[in-house]
Amino acid sequence: MASRRNWTIVFIPDDEAEPRQVRLSRSAVRLLTVLVISFIVVVGLGVATYWKVASIAFETGRVMEENSVLTAQIEQVWELERLMADMLETDYKIRAQMGIAFPDDWPGYNYQLGPDPGSEAEGSTAGSGGDRALPGRDQIATEDRAVLFAWPVMQGWPTVEFGQGAGETGGPHTGIDFAARTNTPIRAAADGRVTFAGMNDRYGFLCEISHNNRLVTRYGHCARLVVREEQLVKKGEIIAYVGNTGRVTTGPHLHFEVQKNGQPVDPRSYLP
Repeated sequence: MASRRNWTIVFIPDDEAEPRQVRLSRSAVRLLTVLVISFIVVVGLGVATYWKVASIAFETGRVMEENSVLTAQIEQVWELERLMADMLETDYKIRAQMGIAFPDDWPGYNYQLGPDPGSEAEGSTAGSGGDRALPGRDQIATEDRAVLFAWPVMQGWPTVEFGQGAGETGGPHTGIDFAARTNTPIRAAADGRVTFAGMNDRYGFLCEISHNNRLVTRYGHCARLVVREEQLVKKGEIIAYVGNTGRVTTGPHLHFEVQKNGQPVDPRSYLP
């Protein structure tokens, strides 16, 4: 049988002391080699991970700084947007009250809707201009808040908010009115089933969509409808076109209403 090979490590001190020897078997040498290699790999992975985390942290900090700058710029733009909206609202009311026709290139028709950066903080006061008898944001159940509607019209601007002034029934306004060009597409705010699609004496061509056992959206004053009752629709699907039909209307716009358990609630609680 072949003799077992061992390894001997000799330690020679600087002084005149006797050298020291350490004899290692082949298995011990292999184990030591594995341990050294494992240590090197672990240290290498640790260094690589550290640099990766450090680079991510640096990039995150840079992005946060850029985000702060962009947020400040967005706030400035939003101030200009609100000023523009006030001017359009004044022009809209003057034209509606005096019976002045809206030209095809009226700026309000192409006004792009966008979320207010401070809407979460200010949203609860949006309907403070009218009677508080109508259910508002604070009365909406937590599970219903998870429903995120799409904007029913993408080009236009809100002229009357929920709870403001006198609505079609003479009481506080039960939805949001969006001024938009005639025949602007109206889209379903969420998946659902059409429960009504036809002529209403007050709202003209009206479409109602049931989204669950509690929530219903209504789209009034349409020029024409392109869905029928009992039809299933998808979120964002075109269901009608903006018009000026109905008994109470002063210009082409969409009356968008959200009802919970048969009672109107603030649509902005569900809009992105």
